[in-house]
This record gives sequence, C-alpha cells and structure tokens, in this order.
Amino acid sequence: MQQTIIANARYWLNLLDARTEDDLIPTSDIRAVAVALEALMRAPEAWPLTLSLAFALHPRMERRGYWADWDGFLDVLTVRAQQRSDRTAEAELLARRGEIQRQRGDYPAAEISYRRAWRLCRRSGDEIGRARALSNLGDLYRLQGHFRRAEVLCRGALALFEAMGDTERMAYTENHLGLICYYLGRWSDALPHLSRSRLLWQQTSDRHGLAKTLQNLGLVHRRIGSIEKALDFFREAMHNYRAVGDEIHAARTQINVGNIYLNQSDLLRAERAYTQAEEVLNRVGDTIDLARVRNNLGMVYTRLNNWDEAKACFERALEQWRNRGDTWNLANTLGELSGLHLACGCWAEAQTCLDEAWALVSAQSGVRYDSLRSELAGRRQELRRLAGLD
Repeated sequence: MQQTIIANARYWLNLLDARTEDDLIPTSDIRAVAVALEALMRAPEAWPLTLSLAFALHPRMERRGYWADWDGFLDVLTVRAQQRSDRTAEAELLARRGEIQRQRGDYPAAEISYRRAWRLCRRSGDEIGRARALSNLGDLYRLQGHFRRAEVLCRGALALFEAMGDTERMAYTENHLGLICYYLGRWSDALPHLSRSRLLWQQTSDRHGLAKTLQNLGLVHRRIGSIEKALDFFREAMHNYRAVGDEIHAARTQINVGNIYLNQSDLLRAERAYTQAEEVLNRVGDTIDLARVRNNLGMVYTRLNNWDEAKACFERALEQWRNRGDTWNLANTLGELSGLHLACGCWAEAQTCLDEAWALVSAQSGVRYDSLRSELAGRRQELRRLAGLD
C-alpha cells in the first residue's frame, strides 16, 4: 500500500515539476495532489518526498486562496520537522507559513513565523534564508505601517541578495522598497525601485512577480497624476495575474481601478469594479480587502444618495477594522461615515463619528496620519458650517 502511495505522489510531483509556477493547473489536479500529499504523511520514510511535494504545491495553494486549510497543513509539517530535528525544512516551512498567514491578514502570526525562520537560518549559516526572512519581515512591517523599520530591513536584505546574485529575491525586495517609499510619500524614490524590480522580473520570466510590481507602478503613477498610465499598469497587472490563475490579486488590483473611477466621479464604473472584486474576495475570506472594498462602496453609494446601502457598507468595514485594531483605517472609515451623515443632515451622528475618529488619530504620527487629520479637520469645519455653529 505504501509503495502505491509513494508512486502516486511521485507522479504528481513530476507533473508539477514539469510546469512552471505560472502554468495553470486544473482545480481537480490541485485537489488530487492535496489528497496524495495527505496520504504520503502516513509514510514517515518518505519525508523528503513529502517536503518536495508540499513545496511544489505551495504556490498553487497560495494563489487559489486555500489559505486556512494550507496554513493548518503547514503547521503539521512544521511540527514533524521539529520532531525530526530537520532545521532546514523547519525554516523553509516557517517561511512558507508566514506567506500564508500574511495573505490571511494574520500579521502577528506571520511575524512569529518569519522571526523563527530567521533565527533558524542564522544558527545554521543559511545566508539566503536569512536574507529572505529579513525581506519578508520588512514587507510585513510595511503592511503594519512601520515604514522606517521596514526600509532598514529591506535594504539590508537587498544588499545580501545582490552579493549572492539572487535576481528573483532582488526583484521582490526592490518591489518592497518601492512600496515603502510610496507610503512614505517619497514617490520620486519609489519609481526607480519599482522600475528596477520590473526589469528584474522580466529577466526571470516570472509573470506573477511582474504583476505585483506592475500593480505598484500603477499606484505610484496614480498618485503623481498619470492616470492613464496608472490604468494601463493596473490592466496589465490583472492580465498577468489571471494568466497564472491568481484571481485574488487580480481582484485586489481591480480595487485600484475602482478607486480611479471613484476619483473621476464615474460612479457606476467604480461600483462595477468594486462589486466584481468583492465577489472574489468574499469567496476566499480576504477580510482586509473586503473591508477596503466595502468602505469604498460606501463612498460610491453616498454619492449616489443610496443612504441605506452606504451605511451598511461602512458598518461592515468598521466591524473589521475594530476587530483588527486597525487605527488608521478605522478612523478613515469613520470619517467617510460622517460624510454620509452630513449628506443626510444628521449632525449629531456626524459629530459622534468625527469625535471618535479624531481621538484615534490625534496622537499618531506619520505622513498618512497627517493627511487623515487634515481631512477630518475639513469635515469638522464643514459640520460646523452646515449645522450653523460658526
């Protein structure tokens, strides 16, 4: 029986190895590989084959959004690696698990996984793994708004990757640095990082990595006012994501397209972009981006005078931000909800929202908070004018 299990696993491993990560694999095959992998876990002597099949399956599980099940499976594999004192496998499994936890929005868990991987790599002298952990931690800090810390880690990782000539990881880390500069408001610094990342991805022929950088180039061009260029980058990114079967990142990029339409007051096209993204994100349980979509749909419905739908969207977003303790997004959505109350003439409700939002951001520092405080101050002034308090 075990020989049959091992032979079946080798068949699926050969099939995956014969294709690049960007090749589309039918869902039925993905499920069959997962079944083969689960059966292989019952054959302890096949540990190397188990790892090889798990690592080959990993990018497919990540892109399909099978995050919860795969996170649990990687946890089991990590425990087995510890029991076998296989530190190399343990570090690699922790790095992969951190990727999944990051996708799920569980940043504290991802940080623990990345830090554990970094410590193991440092002890074993694995410079590639250590640099990778630094890059991953840097991007994780960027997601949590710790931009200076993120930049230090990513620059350190980039120097290590350059010394090793690791083109793929250089591309990843240049992309991280471009995003860090973007969120720090240093757009002229972001473009060279992202442009270099794009060139590096083209050298590796990695369409998925290229799509990430194209998306971020769209963000920067939108910020500097090159709207048509931004849309071109977003569309090219979505094309590449869909070509490799990643509907989740395509949906995330579609949010950015909706944002452009919203800023242009093309409300029906914005609504269409957001609702199409919402359908995908809801299916995979991407709560963070669902909250962003619903915040932006609330803005669309406010402008369309669809008060009930707007309020429902804002409240769903607020629930997620409160659950996560996300101060900036919570304050931002409260500000948008106050705008709805202003439009409805509900002065007391608007005041309540603005008071809570101001209390959240008043002691915070950074470019994003400065901008949000300025926006909230404008809303408070508008409330005073409309309510006849001036």
